[in-house]
Amino acid sequence: MWPFSSYPERSPSEIDGKAFDYVIIGGGTAGCVVASRLSEDRNVSILIIEKGYVRDNVVSRMPLLSQNMFLGDVLQVQSNRWSEPIPGANGRRNRLWAVEGIGGATRMNGMLWTRGFPGDHAAWTEMGLEDWGYEQLEPYFRRIENAIAHPNSKSRGHKGPIELRQFSFPFAWTTFLDEAIRKVGLSHEKDINDHMAPAMGSFRLDTAIDRHGSRISALTAYLDKAVASERSNHLTVCTGAVASRLKANAQTGLVTGVHIRSSKEPSREFFVKVRREVIVCSGASCTPQLLLLSGIGPAGSSEKFGIPLIKELPVGATLFDHYSIPIMLEVPAKETFHLLETIWGIWHILLWLFFGKGLLSLSSMATTLYVRTGAIDRSTMTIKTHDEEGRNNLNASLSCNVPDIEVMFMPNSSVERAVKGHTLMSLYPTLVQPHGSGKVELASADVFAQPRITYPMFTNKHDIASARIAVRFSMKLAEELQHSDYPYPSKLVFAPGQDLDILEEWERAAPIEYLPTPMSTHIVPESKQDAAIGHGLQENKTWKNVTDDEIDDYVRRVSHTSLHFSGTCPMSGDERSGVVDQQLRVYGFSNLRIADTSVFPKIPSCHTMAPVMVVAERCADLVKATWDGKKSL
Repeated sequence: MWPFSSYPERSPSEIDGKAFDYVIIGGGTAGCVVASRLSEDRNVSILIIEKGYVRDNVVSRMPLLSQNMFLGDVLQVQSNRWSEPIPGANGRRNRLWAVEGIGGATRMNGMLWTRGFPGDHAAWTEMGLEDWGYEQLEPYFRRIENAIAHPNSKSRGHKGPIELRQFSFPFAWTTFLDEAIRKVGLSHEKDINDHMAPAMGSFRLDTAIDRHGSRISALTAYLDKAVASERSNHLTVCTGAVASRLKANAQTGLVTGVHIRSSKEPSREFFVKVRREVIVCSGASCTPQLLLLSGIGPAGSSEKFGIPLIKELPVGATLFDHYSIPIMLEVPAKETFHLLETIWGIWHILLWLFFGKGLLSLSSMATTLYVRTGAIDRSTMTIKTHDEEGRNNLNASLSCNVPDIEVMFMPNSSVERAVKGHTLMSLYPTLVQPHGSGKVELASADVFAQPRITYPMFTNKHDIASARIAVRFSMKLAEELQHSDYPYPSKLVFAPGQDLDILEEWERAAPIEYLPTPMSTHIVPESKQDAAIGHGLQENKTWKNVTDDEIDDYVRRVSHTSLHFSGTCPMSGDERSGVVDQQLRVYGFSNLRIADTSVFPKIPSCHTMAPVMVVAERCADLVKATWDGKKSL
């Protein structure tokens, strides 16, 4: 009957007062994985609580269109979460986008599957987390993958729920950019997820897109209507619900229930009982918020809101993220996704609807480049394959070789708001190993209020120095493209040392939420000569003669989040420095675990979909192993 029925969503009133073996809080990427794996056992009852809804629609399945954050409610986009003013960004605030609904961020992300380099996970083991090295995690990556793009690879999975394909853009600049990449000393690699791949290079990207040209999300791969309907007797999917507080006892170390509020009727409260475990999968912002609302956090973090502290832990004391610096060239519309803004957009909609083909069947990225700033020759902006002592900079198994810069190539504008009247392609340098850390705190005792988020952008000198190199390196690539045989104009319009009129016009159009401090607070160069740049006196500088001051001024004005928030409830061998142990249990509680990006002890250099799914898969195994043969509480 279920093929012709709707998704079995339940409301908070339908679960009020009931008891479940497992309660999963958050139905996003990790929540779908954990719920799917635990519900394989028909002898247990599982509840998943999610603020959003399913809403599986045509737009959410179109790979390219579903990446448009401004489609709002169609994609259940959470657009009203903002950082505190960022001192390192002229007091600007970053909008910290998120997605509500079953499937979470996988409903809107770039669908990019990157495991992280082996050295990323070596760094975790060097922090004392021996159970979380690459050798321990590799079987989980393989379990999840169906690497269609690598049918003969012995290092990749071929039977998992996430199908992975590669594609190329139909734009001329890709060929000439490939040559520019070779000129700076990087090779072109087909599989970034092969453990033998080098630590630096240009990599074709695996994307989670099915054979029909549709997005693969945690919803479609793990918890689709067929699975939810077939398991509905023991798996309950409650949507439009928010966990507002855990009923936790620090003396017994047990969580015995979850208080719930309705998204539609916030004043109504409900309660469910827990027989075995609670697994929190609410993401790097909302997971610490829930713990803090439950009295689990740093001393003084909750008491000022009338919430007694029951367990002191460094919840929300750290926040990591990747953040990016748009560098953009103006090229013809036919060389970009701006083509979709013309009459050709209708053609590509029809191509997708009838054949699953065309630009709408693609991700916004097909290729990316990873480099380590310490391996870049400052005088030439080319790659050094060995360091001064002869050690191989390309050995990806070493934590010291983990790349700290990713440069993505996108046939569209990469600033958050539109740049009217311009058709742009982007070189998108991103700091993927930043040293700075932010924090997440309560702003209110109301679960519907956004937490107070201190964003970690340019909070230390190391990250500022890395950004300068990343920008120069990207400008070097742009210069190589401009000096190639690329047959179209490719003017650098968004970059330091260029004519700033376009940038300033774009800034003036910013909504007030972005600029809580006057634009006059931009940090300007001290010398009169440098202060005059951008207004006709010294335009069109290159990577060689642009100054550090000009780069610093530019990055403070345009940098923004890459939406890889993590590390707010980190894993650690010691509760003084972490929130969960290697079994993902919250310190002090035997039946409370966390499985999302908040447990990352150090942010990996990759896009975070793959590693967070691995955390969720492993969490499900840990839970099953704990209760194998045991009775509920």
